[in-house]
Amino acid sequence: MVARRLLLAAALTSSLAAPLRTSAAAVSPKRQLTPADAVATVRVIRNELLSGQAAGDGFTSPDGLRYLIRLVYGDVKRNGVWMDLLTGPLNSLESAAHPKLCAHLFTTGLGSTTSARASQADVDTTNVIRWFDNTQVAFLWSDARATRQIMSVDLITCKHQFLTHAPADILSFAHAPDGTLLFNARVRPPTSHAEQMWAHGFTVSDASDAISILAGYIGEEARLVTVYKNSWFIRSPDGLRRLDLDGKRHDPTNPYSRDVSVGPGGRYAVVWIGAATMPKDWDRYLNPELKAGLTNTAKVRLPVRYAVVDLRAASSRMLWNSPLSLRGQVHWSPKDDTVLLAPTYLPVDAQNPVGLSGNAAAEIDVRTGQYRVLPVDLTDRRLLIAHWLSPGEIEIASTNNSGEDLITQQFIRVSDSWQLLPVAKAPKPSQTLGLPIRLETRQSLNTPPQIFAVDARTGQSRLVLDTNPHLLDKFKLGRVERMSGVLPTGQHWIAQLIYPADYRPGEKYPLVIQATYGPGFGAEEFSLEGSWGYNGMGLGPTDVPAYPGQLLATRNIAVLELQVLRAGQGIRQAEDHQLVYEALSRQLVESGLADENKIALTGFSNNGYWVEYTLAHSGFPFAAAIAADNYDPSYLQSALGNWREMDEVLNGGPAFGVGLEQWLMHAPGFNAEHIHTPLLMTCQDGGLGMIIGKWETYSRLRHLNRPAQMYLMPAVDKHPAHTPQNPEQIIAIQEIAIDWFEFWLTGKEDASPRKREQYARWHRLSASHAVPNP
Repeated sequence: MVARRLLLAAALTSSLAAPLRTSAAAVSPKRQLTPADAVATVRVIRNELLSGQAAGDGFTSPDGLRYLIRLVYGDVKRNGVWMDLLTGPLNSLESAAHPKLCAHLFTTGLGSTTSARASQADVDTTNVIRWFDNTQVAFLWSDARATRQIMSVDLITCKHQFLTHAPADILSFAHAPDGTLLFNARVRPPTSHAEQMWAHGFTVSDASDAISILAGYIGEEARLVTVYKNSWFIRSPDGLRRLDLDGKRHDPTNPYSRDVSVGPGGRYAVVWIGAATMPKDWDRYLNPELKAGLTNTAKVRLPVRYAVVDLRAASSRMLWNSPLSLRGQVHWSPKDDTVLLAPTYLPVDAQNPVGLSGNAAAEIDVRTGQYRVLPVDLTDRRLLIAHWLSPGEIEIASTNNSGEDLITQQFIRVSDSWQLLPVAKAPKPSQTLGLPIRLETRQSLNTPPQIFAVDARTGQSRLVLDTNPHLLDKFKLGRVERMSGVLPTGQHWIAQLIYPADYRPGEKYPLVIQATYGPGFGAEEFSLEGSWGYNGMGLGPTDVPAYPGQLLATRNIAVLELQVLRAGQGIRQAEDHQLVYEALSRQLVESGLADENKIALTGFSNNGYWVEYTLAHSGFPFAAAIAADNYDPSYLQSALGNWREMDEVLNGGPAFGVGLEQWLMHAPGFNAEHIHTPLLMTCQDGGLGMIIGKWETYSRLRHLNRPAQMYLMPAVDKHPAHTPQNPEQIIAIQEIAIDWFEFWLTGKEDASPRKREQYARWHRLSASHAVPNP
């Protein structure tokens, strides 16, 4: 009870706050959930590596005697986001059940046109907590200039301070036991000479692309290279030193995907970096996505290699001749000179099929690059645990992509190789991990998270925190259940169905299918957006506002979040998604839940392409659709981006000569005449480049009098964000999504005077809509 008062009074969470005890007569009827309500809910930030592997909801100090919980919730009035740090001791259930509010931090949650990781990343799960010792932590946070710095918090005194005052955003960091910091920071772009170049004329650089020029980058480097460019630094008691990696002062690859890990002894670190050139033998790797990314090194945007940093000598070298896996993690041995990589690629000279596909596990000596392969295959497996039990023993636990079929394996090093221990000797992960008192998050698809302290010895538990105690009492929400299956044509799918809040068996309802992707089913998690695959962002400011989830269910529209597993390669990817969307639509119609004439699609990012492709090639009468901030391998967007290799893969060949015939058949832009579904196209990132990139499909639809609309979120020119966290931006995107689906699926309109012109326009779109050919 004290924990609840702490959260509601001290943390000032949201409109969900209410007296803890009310009489039955005072309970008011449940009401509809609004975007403002959803933004103000509270979520727990997980500590999650960029590889997607979570470190748990409650963060425990190295000695296991203290915990730290980070809470995030939107503040609509101030148009920003709060992060609260709660802490407490873990020496007993009683002491753990009384958390202390230690920091109350505010951020705008706004993106930036000049940095890849701006204020919207302050409250991201990948803003990893680093424990300096058992009472002091550090993480990234924006200062008064909206520049991200390293902030530390003392969990005893609750004093917080910035450890750095860098002129540009710090993107990632790690620390050694002696206090040495290893970090990379964005390189501030040189003074722009664009105005002079426009005045006097200039020759377009061979490195330029049209999207960069539209964004104002007309010099030697493309926009992404300029925004991504970062440098590495070591700050020790001897001062601040710049560190060259791979012989380069700058790394131009995407810092969204950047993990930094320092060994327990503080001598060595392993970091993710780019590569100046790709080794010739890397074309033998079997993973199609890796092969596509390595085709042209000038266009590689993701870090592709591991580098070893000697913090004492301020020197670096490559770990080994192998690309990194974005699914992989670095696990340090207690000896501080070797690491376990899992899953990982192996050097091509190993001639290991599992290693060539990026599904191996290996121990590597960071001093020499010599390695030993573990006898394990992580193909189609999701890593849960990989850690050292001792310098000669390793435990790995994994599930299949649906979160089932748990396998725990232990390995022992015998002489110069690793051997698998018999199954009978391999305990479950919980027997080798865990502390006497630990934090545990309990939730389900239909129950919001609660955090408990659990005594591992007795099994007793105490409530530490009820994050949203009145959410289910105040709002009408739909029941959620999981589904999965395989089509007769072989496509595997998994889904979460959110029933209408007032669902009655036998009635038919409108249905919105949210096209998504992720790691597959894991533990059941409560989510307002209906998502299981977006980093535990199901409460608080959502990073996928195009997916309304419960915001539609509360209005009696069913929602199906659908993920296609094992989709084919190339053109088959889009075709498989189309087949599953159509099949699941028919299945839910036949079940009696969905009205065949009121089924809609929504897709964010790459999923927006699957939606556009489906609309352009399907005969199913989808009633409405949204394609949000999405990639589109149509002709114009590809031309603006200098003919991306993935566009050729998805369209069946290059956009020239004979290959163009494949584009004419498959690219959504060339098939806009087949789209009759009302389509809302939203822009959140990329500025003019995103608008122009979507213009081919949009302009064709408008020319054909099809009901299409393009919407730009607030401040997209100055504060773009592919995954926004600013309340005003989130609410605006969610409101227009709700309005769009209600208008086309139910005929309902928001009575707000400020939306009169919006509905007048939509009525004009409906009236001018050309009738589909039979």
